[in-house]
Amino acid sequence: MTSDMEATTSILEQASYWWELLHSDSVSNSDHREFGEWVARSPERVEAYLQTARLVKAIKSPRLIWPSTAAEVLIREAKASPDTVLPFSTTQVSASVGRSEARHVQGRLAWAAAAVLLMGVGLALFVLRTPQVFRTALGEQRSVLLADGSRVTLNTTSTMEVNLQKDRREVHLVRGEALFDVAHDAARPFVVRAGNALLKDVGTQFNVDVRSNGTTVTVVEGQVAVDSASPRESAGAPTAHGAPGALEALVLGANDRVVITPAGLGVLQHGVNVAQAVAWTQRQLMFEHRPLSEVAEEFNRYNKDRIDIDSAELKRQEVTGVFEAKDPASFVAFLSGIPGVEIREGANGAHIVTIRKRAAPGRAP
Repeated sequence: MTSDMEATTSILEQASYWWELLHSDSVSNSDHREFGEWVARSPERVEAYLQTARLVKAIKSPRLIWPSTAAEVLIREAKASPDTVLPFSTTQVSASVGRSEARHVQGRLAWAAAAVLLMGVGLALFVLRTPQVFRTALGEQRSVLLADGSRVTLNTTSTMEVNLQKDRREVHLVRGEALFDVAHDAARPFVVRAGNALLKDVGTQFNVDVRSNGTTVTVVEGQVAVDSASPRESAGAPTAHGAPGALEALVLGANDRVVITPAGLGVLQHGVNVAQAVAWTQRQLMFEHRPLSEVAEEFNRYNKDRIDIDSAELKRQEVTGVFEAKDPASFVAFLSGIPGVEIREGANGAHIVTIRKRAAPGRAP
């Protein structure tokens, strides 16, 4: 919240703003910190936030029945009712009791407000220490701007946990795929865990794709240090750290790629087509001499209607081309143009792709 906004809005309006922000999907760690600073400035702000919380709770109550009375009449009646003053209102206390008793009650209210403030700050600190979780559903993509200025774009069916601290920035890509555009901060290294891979970066752009059989890391620009939790299997083979059996480490530069499997780091690939690796951010799928089985699985990542290749011969056939990720019909049409291919509808709208059966010798087709 800017200083101009605070100067032109009431405390209750500011409390409503904070309530809405803190209960939204876009709330960040910096928002929680700023709220803690805002609410700590005065007991009135604690009171206003609690009033907002109570009002929201009342509105959501299943027992509440909205009357057909005009809004103006409801407001007038509410103002005239002595029961409309919410908790921590010193105006109501002063008007209904004597001065000494009012001071006593107000003192208790101040202690209550302080207790609530401490609970609020404690909750904010708890939230800061609790990783934020971001998810995408089938076919969904989402761009997330982190509190440190880094941006992460999540691909379909992905889950990411983010934990930003004063001395470090940690992200766990639980599953799926993500494109990281990391803001430089030498004092707080940016670390990504994905599968059995550990990536360390200080300011660059890279793509991470987590699959059941391994994790693929492709660097678009900058450098990324990649560690694997699995030691080399070769007896006595020195690792990047110079000692057999130590943790593997590899530095990737722009246009480099490596696949990390349960066995460890794969072969470092130079000069890869990074446009192909990040084409998914434009909802495109780019393939260059890829087996048809892998191409079909890529489409299945984005769409409910599956494409099943029911032929070992077809699965090995390579495909090169650019397709729209959310347009499996165009790919099915492409497959139907392959000589000898037959496509039939399966259960749940699946497309079964197979080789047309050849007629037996001496029989009409």
